[in-house]
Parts: sequence; C-alpha cells; structure tokens
Amino acid sequence: MKIPLRAAGAAAVIVVLLLVVGILGNVRISGYLRASMEESIHQVESEIASKEVQESIEESKIEETAVHEITLTYTEEQLLKLLEEKLRANDLEGAARVLNENESAFQDLFFGKLADEICLYDGSVMKDEADGFGLVFQRAGTVFYGTFKDGKPSGQCVALQAITLDEGVRYDYSDGTWVDGVMEGPGECGYDYYEGVTGDGAKKTVKKGTFSNDLMEGEITYTSSRQTPERGTFPDDSGSGESTTWTMTVEKGVIVPDARWISDTSDDGTPVFRLMADTDDGHAYVVEADAMKEARWKNMIEWGE
Repeated sequence: MKIPLRAAGAAAVIVVLLLVVGILGNVRISGYLRASMEESIHQVESEIASKEVQESIEESKIEETAVHEITLTYTEEQLLKLLEEKLRANDLEGAARVLNENESAFQDLFFGKLADEICLYDGSVMKDEADGFGLVFQRAGTVFYGTFKDGKPSGQCVALQAITLDEGVRYDYSDGTWVDGVMEGPGECGYDYYEGVTGDGAKKTVKKGTFSNDLMEGEITYTSSRQTPERGTFPDDSGSGESTTWTMTVEKGVIVPDARWISDTSDDGTPVFRLMADTDDGHAYVVEADAMKEARWKNMIEWGE
C-alpha cells in the first residue's frame, strides 16, 4: 500500500515528538512541558486525519466525473460499426436499413445500456459522455451523427430516424449546423420512403433553407418527389421520376404569404391557399387556411424529444 508523502512526513514528526517526550520524561521534565508536547502530537494527528479525508473526497470527485467505456457484445460492436460507416458515407438510406432490419438488437442495446446515459460511439468504443465526434442514440431507432459538445449536437450534425408505417418504410432526417442542441444556420430536413410507396403519394420531401432555434427563417425551398410507373422515382436517378419545387418565405416556421398565394376553396368547401410550383402551373402546394398560421417549417428531429 502506498503511503502519501504528506502523511509519511507527519508520521515522522510524531515519532520525533514521541522520542523527545520519552527522553524528557527520563530527565523528569515538568508536567507542563509534557502536556504541551502531547497537545502538539494530538494536533498533528488531527491535521493528518483532516487531510486524508479531504484527499478521499477529491478522489471521489475525480471518479464521479471520469469517462467510462460501455462494454459491448460482439454483435453490438459489429452493428455499431456498420451503422457508423453508413452515416460517415452519408448513406442515409443504408443507415436506416441497418436500424430497421436490426430493430430488436438496437432496442436491447438502448434500453439495456444506453437509456439512462447520453453515450457516444466514436467508431471504436462507446463512452458515457457525448463530447467530440461520433454517433449518439436518442432512441432505439433515432441517432445523431456529428460533433457534440457538453452532451449536445454542436457543429455539423445529421439526425436520422427509421420508421415503419402501413404505407411503407422510411426515414426522417435533419442535416445541418447545430448550436447547443438546436439547428442554427443552413440546413435541410425531410423524409424518404425507400420501400412501399407507389402511385401519387410523395416518396421523398426536402425542406431546405436557414434555421434559427430549430425553426426555418426567410426564403426556403420545398421539393416533393414521387414515383411514376413509367419513369421511375427521381429526376436525378437513372430511370428518372417526377420532382416539383416550391419557393416560399417563412418567419419563425410560419408561412408569410405573398401575391403568388391564391385564396381558394377545396372540393368540400374548406378554405385553402394554393401556391403554384416554381417550374410549372400544373402542380399546386395546398394549405388549409387554418394551417397557414402554424409553425410547420421546422427541424423534424429535435434534440431531447
């Protein structure tokens, strides 16, 4: 057992004092001097005890704030490596497939080891502190990948949520600059049904612009892509599909209508507003009048939700 240098020195002082007391006792030193010596010994012993208690407290504080590595099984390690590789390559569909196809394993990992801690996986180890660059689970099917500071996304980061619905399998995402856990600055969010959706339903949507405190601000674009039987899925993919874009202005996530917005009624008589697409008059973005005041243009995957 190692003896602290301070304690060893104090112990030496006690030994010397005891020796002196013994010697003085042999020469019949006065009771007053002996009492004074014994009081000095008691004071030194008290100082040693106090310092040892303080050192123990400081060691406990260090232990409490230390970063610990989370023990992972071989299967967990392999799944996390695969997920991190997909996100590093910006393959959001591939990452979503990893989450969806291994849903049970990620639920066991999250609820068994991660639910009570904000843990970061850096590509090799899982730590119980989210500082630096890596992957953090918010839920079993929701991950954030990027730069973290003080346990929150801060810097470039993408959030991904894998979802299985009756109409198909999709992922939601939010990608951009984050500050203290909220989107701030340029970014985009949307969803992509990579399986299941056919016909006139939107397969993929992208909202792109500037964010402020998770809400979109200023001029933004909204692009909706759908699959057509004769032409495939997207205009940028081989086979090409149909994609439509609208440009609009929002303030704190709420649409600010201009002269391009047309007041109208739907087939059932509901008051609506219509905005024609940027490139043609054949597609209109339709919003019910009551919904025009809602903050609908915002970060789709908020941190901490």
